Amino acid sequence: MRRLSFVVPIGLLLISMAGCAQSAAVSAAKKPDFNALAREIDASKKAGDLGDGDVEDIAEAVAEGEIQRAKGVEGERMLETFGGCADEVEGALDDRYDAGDDTGAFAANILMNAGVVDIDNYVGFARETDARPAYRALGARGLVDEDDFPLRRKLFVDLDERVRVNALKAAMTAPAKEDFDLLIEAARVDPSRDARAAAAHAIGRIGGDRAVVALKDLWIRADAHLRDAIVDAYMSPGTYEAGGREQLVQAAESGGEGSIDAAVALSRVSLGEEVEKRAHSIAMGVLVRTIKLGTREDRTYAMLMAPMDDEVLAALRAAKDDSDAGVALIALGRLSEDGKDEKEKKAARDKLLTIAKSDDSEANRAMGELAKMGDHRVVGLLEKQLASDNAFARGYAARSLVLLGELPRAARALADKDSYVRASTACAILRKR
Repeated sequence: MRRLSFVVPIGLLLISMAGCAQSAAVSAAKKPDFNALAREIDASKKAGDLGDGDVEDIAEAVAEGEIQRAKGVEGERMLETFGGCADEVEGALDDRYDAGDDTGAFAANILMNAGVVDIDNYVGFARETDARPAYRALGARGLVDEDDFPLRRKLFVDLDERVRVNALKAAMTAPAKEDFDLLIEAARVDPSRDARAAAAHAIGRIGGDRAVVALKDLWIRADAHLRDAIVDAYMSPGTYEAGGREQLVQAAESGGEGSIDAAVALSRVSLGEEVEKRAHSIAMGVLVRTIKLGTREDRTYAMLMAPMDDEVLAALRAAKDDSDAGVALIALGRLSEDGKDEKEKKAARDKLLTIAKSDDSEANRAMGELAKMGDHRVVGLLEKQLASDNAFARGYAARSLVLLGELPRAARALADKDSYVRASTACAILRKR
């Protein structure tokens, strides 16, 4: 009798082995057993069979697990990590919503804020006065039909902050003049800074002379957060043309909290009439002075946001040699992308690489700046940072590697001991997919 023998081609055997390794890694991620996941990732990398698709599968399993396990305040902070990739983890967030607890409502809110689901998707919770405040808040965000405006106004003063904030955001989406007095009251006295800011935004959306006067009055006692919102409110078309432009010019020139935001807003207005050119010129002057003489925070913000012109370019060239390493790094980053010519851009990138290779406190940020530009010279440096004792440094390095398309090199962070590192890396990978 002849024996039948079956010869398995080497190629098929290798594919089968790779599939097993991938399945083992995904299985470890789902348990979760992050020590086992780390071993599987290391083994697959060493064997050379860890591809981008494998890393994406692991990232998906890690993301789903983190979302499923999220609970309480810490869980909500974890879920916020997935705001930038909500579309890619829609199923997991929707499953978390189905749990029916406060964290589930938070997951649904992420989907809504990301535009993955319509804002009126949960409006029934508000209309039916759901006993759970977190779910009433979900519904409040969708109160944008005229028939719902009376209910929305009632929710402006709800006992739960989440309900008030979302009702006020609904007023931003669908402004109504009848809301005006209640919005002013909320912007003045609501204990929640987010509610005050949303109310200011909504006032700006209503527009007109009354809005300008109300926002001007609010500005006097407003903190930085509220002033940021007032700047945006002044930029609403109906408010801007009614006097918002002039208030922004005054805010930019007067200094103090909100002045840089006002200058940035004016610097980005399309130039047309002479009055616009004057406002733009004033704003650019404020930004250039801030780059030269402002506080560290204001200088870096102005350098990042100022539209490029000859005066800004000159200020950046001076700032790149600043004694403050953080200021110098931001200046080099702008020059790397917006320098006058390729020679200047290359010189700035080379200087960033020198910083990245050093023991400078800004070395990690220099690596990140170069990664954003697609500079693969920092790949080895970033990979070393995955072993850092600092969780933020590990996560930042992993996300930078993802930006460079180095998914297998970033994969080790999916098994990190820190949940934020795992979640942020998984989100970055899924967003790139």
